[in-house]
Amino acid sequence: MMFISEILIYIAVVFGCAQRCNGYTRNEIEKTYPDLGPEIVLFPDENNSPIIGYMKMDNNSRLFGFYEKNIEEEVKFEYFSRDFPNGVPIEHKTDLGKYVNISKPTKCITHGWMSGGRMDSSVRLRDGFLYRHDANILVMDWSAISGNPFYPIPMMATPDVGRHYGTYLNYLVDELGLNPDGIHLVGHSLGAHVSGFAGREVKNGKVGRITGLDPALPGFDMGINPSGTLNQNDAIFVDIIHTCAGFLGYKTPLGHVDIYPNGGGPPQPGCNVLEFIEACSHGRSWKIFASSLFNNKPYIATKCPSFDDLDKKKCSGKQIPVGDATSSDTRGIYYSQVSEADLMYNATNKN
Repeated sequence: MMFISEILIYIAVVFGCAQRCNGYTRNEIEKTYPDLGPEIVLFPDENNSPIIGYMKMDNNSRLFGFYEKNIEEEVKFEYFSRDFPNGVPIEHKTDLGKYVNISKPTKCITHGWMSGGRMDSSVRLRDGFLYRHDANILVMDWSAISGNPFYPIPMMATPDVGRHYGTYLNYLVDELGLNPDGIHLVGHSLGAHVSGFAGREVKNGKVGRITGLDPALPGFDMGINPSGTLNQNDAIFVDIIHTCAGFLGYKTPLGHVDIYPNGGGPPQPGCNVLEFIEACSHGRSWKIFASSLFNNKPYIATKCPSFDDLDKKKCSGKQIPVGDATSSDTRGIYYSQVSEADLMYNATNKN
């Protein structure tokens, strides 16, 4: 068993490296808030007031205290479709048989750290899918776990949450006869890895697509989580949108296609509030994807010959749509320019 203190050494290294790896640094925010070290992240609540997330815990704490709880009670599911736009709770996976239409595609959504199934990221993605697709929509809410402000606990819980999520996917495939090719999992931050862990649980076939929206970085790239990360083997097609690369999200490619809006790192356009530059940039990934569902004119990304060319913004290759319309045969690294004006318009208008 690994102690919190051991885990924090790794996470501090990751976050510390991030401060030197991109053009953006935390120098200004740490100068303004001297007590804000690399182990603290600020998130805006619904009133745009800061709430604190901690990358560290008390050194005497045990990481695995969470596992005393019943994961089946902690993780909730809700079903939506055009016939059930307000949602119905799924108390047990067998309830899926009452609502799921196996002739339609299935979209599964989950959130990240300090979020939930009825919070903005999940709601916008859900509403976007309802607008764009006549589909089964399953929202997985693990906020009873992910809402813990001490990041190491939900980070290390992701494999178990993913395995439980996978039992619902297996029920859809094995018991209801749903074609796994028609399943699309979308996850933000820690939820991206949860989606990967869930996808690899499917035994009969492979899920068609997993979209990772700025997959969480801290702890994962140091091998702390034994289950690894979301990767290309978790679905037939894995696409990634990076928006806080090297800080809260991965910078290195993880999917068949990796798209880097505005270069992939913070600050993303519109993320100008000092306290929230990182959290805001991290959230731009799901806003871009949600906007792609509402928008009839897609954002365009351009293929880069290499990762170095991405950093230099020297990309002039094949062009593709960003978000929902990204084709499953797309491969490589792509740069996209997304303005705040486009994002806000697309996120609030369905024209």
